[in-house]
Formats: sequence, structure tokens, C-alpha cells
Amino acid sequence: MSQEAIDQNVESTKAEFQNKVLLVSFEDQSKIAKKLKKEVQVLDQFVLESISEDRTFNFITLKPAIDKAKEEGHNLLIAIDPANNRVSLVVRKEKDGLMMVLNSHQVAAILFYRWSNSGNYNDLLLLKSVLISDLMDNLAHKAGVNTIDEVIDHGDLSTAFQRVKKENVDNPVIGFNIDQQVMHSDLEFEDVVAELIQIESEQGALEKTMFDYLLEIYFYNGFYKEKTVSLDIATKAQAKQLATFMDSIRKNPKSLEATFPLSTITDYTKGKKINVLTDKVYPFASSTTNMLKIEGTNYVFITFAPTAEKMTYYISIRESVNSKQRFEVVNKMLDQEIMKVVQMLNRGI
Repeated sequence: MSQEAIDQNVESTKAEFQNKVLLVSFEDQSKIAKKLKKEVQVLDQFVLESISEDRTFNFITLKPAIDKAKEEGHNLLIAIDPANNRVSLVVRKEKDGLMMVLNSHQVAAILFYRWSNSGNYNDLLLLKSVLISDLMDNLAHKAGVNTIDEVIDHGDLSTAFQRVKKENVDNPVIGFNIDQQVMHSDLEFEDVVAELIQIESEQGALEKTMFDYLLEIYFYNGFYKEKTVSLDIATKAQAKQLATFMDSIRKNPKSLEATFPLSTITDYTKGKKINVLTDKVYPFASSTTNMLKIEGTNYVFITFAPTAEKMTYYISIRESVNSKQRFEVVNKMLDQEIMKVVQMLNRGI
């Protein structure tokens, strides 16, 4: 086949792709939809009848919209809550294939990867919740972007964001919270959504999807699998046991070495990160929140966040992937590894 014929075939394939997006929300968003229509070939709206208590999007609340997207052939579902700067994505794993709900870590990685590599934001600053995936630290390091890690309460990204922006007036700032909140100092909320539509359009022209874009990030930076596990504290005895456990880690991190090959421990209450292997201490701004993070030499990360009612574990495990097939295998394997970590934690380590 001649090069001219190949080029014509590629152009024909591009022309066949139709960027069809379903905009999902808790309330009618006609104003934003009107602005976004110029970015997409087909933009439909879907207003959810069910609103989650914390106003985040999950599979249960999104299922009616996902069913509609499957039935009508939307290649991307974008769920938005503009009042709270929340964005969630449901993407196709293959062209015309199964749909997958992305978590807040994955959406953050996609947007940060886009913005940090765009060349449009010199001296970019990344503000993120300490609970956002460690993948973001890897991406920021490679892009030469300075990172500000903070303990950010649920729904409170705006407070931290405005303070950081005021302290860094000459820097563009982007921010992410674990509860799907996204902010960009140089972009309006609808512009952030428009960027996601543009990514899908660009991927579609290459016969790929947003999922392929995410996989590219994983291929070059490692696949980070995240899981949040909460355990109710039913008795004072349980609360005391957990408090004792966290105090023992703070006082003697190496006590874990028999069951957990520890490399670093980060104490957000005391404002210090300790390299257990070298005993070096790295200070940072402390928080009033009782949180502790441990990192294993085997790329296992666990953050302990207790309250009076429950203990929440934020678990992340990293593994290498270099293909879609490898991703599917590793994804299932890490589910099993995370389950082992949970069982270990349930035993009190």
C-alpha cells in the first residue's frame, strides 16, 4: 500500500470518530453545557435523581447515567458538581467497549499529566491532599513541578487553594483533593471539563480512549493501585488498642520490620518524615490531624487516619505495567495483595 493510501486511510479513520460525551450532574447544568458544546461533536445531559450524602460520585449514583451512555454510545461520561469543584470520569476501556469509573487519583493523574506537559504553565505549583496517590509525586518530580502536600479536609480544597495562591501570586497553581475536587488558578471550572473533552477527542482520532491515556501514564511511571478501608471502632478498648499501636510506631518505627519492610514513616501530627533506613529526619509543617503514613521497601504505602468512630486505612501498592494485558493481570493481583495487607492490619500487624 502506498504512503498516500495509508494517509487517506488514517484520515478516514479519524473522520469516523465521533466525540460523544454525556455530561452528568446533580442539578441541571445547561449554562456550562452551552459553553462546552463547541468542544464536542455531541454533548448530552443527564441529571441524577440520587445525590450521595457527601456529594461525591460513585458507581451506584452514576449507574443510571452509565446505562444511558452504554445504550446511546457515549464514549465519555463526565460527572460534575461545579459548586464544589468536583469532577468524575467514566471512560471506555476499548473503543465501543466496557466502561470504567475512574477514581479521584486517576482523574488527578490525567489532568496533572496534561497540564504539566502542556508547556503553558511555567513555575507550576501542585497542591494536593496527602491522601492523593503517590503517583502524583512521581509525576511532579519528573516534570520538575514543586509539590505542596497538605492535610485537606473533605470538601475544603478551596480554602487551602486560595491561601496557597495568595502566597504564590506569580505561580499558576493546580489542586486536587481525594474527594474528586479539582482546581486550576488559570482556568474556570468549565475550562477544566473542556480539557477532558479535548483529551478524549485527541485520543479518539488515534483510535484510542481516555483509558489509553491513563495507561500511558502508568507505563512510564508505574501502576499505583489504591484502596480505602474503614473499620468501625465499637468499644473504648478498640480505640485504646489503636492509639497504642500508632504510638508504638511513632516511638519505634523499626518494630514493624519483622512483618513490614519499612523504609519511611511520616508523622503529620509532629511534622516530620523519617527515613528508617538512614535515620534522617525531614521536617515539614505539622497538622492537628492525627495521621501517620508508612512506606515499605516493596512499594506498599499505608496511611492511618483514625477518628473517634473509625479507623481508616488508605492503602496504595505500586507495580510495573507495560501493556493492557499486563495491566489487567496486575490489577487483579494487586487486589489480592491489598487484601493481604488489610488482613495484616486487622491482626494489629
